[in-house]
Amino acid sequence: MEFSSFLTSLGTSFLIFIVLMLLFAWLSGKPGNSVIYYPNRILKGLDPKEGGSRTRNPFAWIHEAMSSTEQDVISASGYDTAVYFVFLSTVLGILVLSGLVLLPVLLPVAATDVGVKIAKTTSNGTFSNLDKLSMGNVKEKSSRLWAFLLATYWVSFVTYFLLWKAYKHVSGLRADALMSPEVRAEQFAILVRDIPPVPEGQTRKEQVDSYFKRIYPESFYRSMLVTNNKVVNKLWEELEGYKKKLARAEAVYALSKKTGKPEGARPTNRIGFLGLIGKKVDSIEYYNEKINEVTPKLESEQKDTLREKQLDAALVFFSSRVAAASAAQSLHAQMVDKWTVTDAPEFRQMIWTNLKIKFFQRQVRQYVIYIVVALTIVFFMIPIAFISAFTTLENLKKYLPFLKPIVDIDAIKTVLEAYLPQLALIIFLALLPKLLYSLSKAEGIPSEGHVVRAASGKYFYFIVLNVFIGVTVGGTLFSTFKDIKKDPDSIPDLLAAGLPVNATFFITFVALRFFVGYGLELSRIIPLIIFHLKRKYLCKTEAEVKEAWHPGDLRH
Repeated sequence: MEFSSFLTSLGTSFLIFIVLMLLFAWLSGKPGNSVIYYPNRILKGLDPKEGGSRTRNPFAWIHEAMSSTEQDVISASGYDTAVYFVFLSTVLGILVLSGLVLLPVLLPVAATDVGVKIAKTTSNGTFSNLDKLSMGNVKEKSSRLWAFLLATYWVSFVTYFLLWKAYKHVSGLRADALMSPEVRAEQFAILVRDIPPVPEGQTRKEQVDSYFKRIYPESFYRSMLVTNNKVVNKLWEELEGYKKKLARAEAVYALSKKTGKPEGARPTNRIGFLGLIGKKVDSIEYYNEKINEVTPKLESEQKDTLREKQLDAALVFFSSRVAAASAAQSLHAQMVDKWTVTDAPEFRQMIWTNLKIKFFQRQVRQYVIYIVVALTIVFFMIPIAFISAFTTLENLKKYLPFLKPIVDIDAIKTVLEAYLPQLALIIFLALLPKLLYSLSKAEGIPSEGHVVRAASGKYFYFIVLNVFIGVTVGGTLFSTFKDIKKDPDSIPDLLAAGLPVNATFFITFVALRFFVGYGLELSRIIPLIIFHLKRKYLCKTEAEVKEAWHPGDLRH
């Protein structure tokens, strides 16, 4: 990468970040945007600006953010957000403490040497200005190389120390959350899976109750059996859909009375495919009929489900948190595949369809998923390495010669070299989270949070093996294939020569992900645009408006 392209990439990424922050400062002060920028306060019934600055200064939020304590964050957004802030502050600490030593020490050490003048060459035949600021500008066997070795130990020490502090701090936050006086149902419950077959003369509930009453006679409170709710859920979703459509039709009818004739125009719809064909009916009457039709079906199916569709899993509740915590850490059977007990997740986090999966099925699924992930990493490396190598300007001109007149224009060349490889990699990586989430869910994990954690672990291996090693090794091998074919023993030297080139790629890749990625997240431009489009053209009821801006859970 040319020095001009490197500066263009860093400079424009930072400029985009500044523009997005200015947009945030301006848009967050508009009353109509409060639901996007202060959703948690609104959901709690608080004034969006409560506790904040009421001045017209658009940058007052910076002082508020810097002066907020951790307890303020927990009160406003919960412990998950506080832990996320610990992660961000740890990364910032590693960057600052490393930079305080690396920039004033290593840059002068490298820049004042004459290794470039002696060598006059790299694998590409020339040294760039960036190479003069790297270890590549230091002569072989020079005593200056000790500075780079000591810097490596310094960065490692800073990283380990700050990660240890962060881990200790997060452990303290977790303990505070568990000891909080706020009562949460899951703290009094355990999740029981792999319940044995029902003994003759007992029901499933009697079996579970008698088993835990015998072990915990004083603290056992009650049990709730897990049932197969597939049909019930389908009927419930159908009923809720009709209720929303009825509310929408009534809102449209009420609006027509205000904007048109006093008697209004009753809304109609077709009942055929996608509402495009079929008989035209009065929407309000039709949806009322459907609600009256589905409601008794749902009630009947609920009774049948509770009676006949019980699974071999249950939630067991205790009268104290101590008893529940103790039970979750105890063995309840001689065989590991019977009466498996774990902490109960938050009920909204529960993956109910996974609770029925047997112990040995979960083990088999886990190993199968590990194999699938390993194969995915291997085969995913091929397109990533190909794209990272192919999107360099030299290879574009080589393999797509019709682009040469365009690529040779200095302005276009600078922009393409600054962004094309990074954007190609970011697009490929955007496909991963949902894939890894689905694979982790298929393991039989019982909660959403645990699935996200498992998917994050898999994502880490993708980043290390595909992004770091795949881009570095793949790009170098692709561009030097002919040299390797002539002299296979030169692979280590070629890879070493290719590292400085890829170092600039990773710097600009991280800058683009950080400045543009976090800039978009902080400014919330995309959710803001989507919300206003939905509110203007789609939302007719207050419930639809709230659904359009509701933030949901914190995304990992």
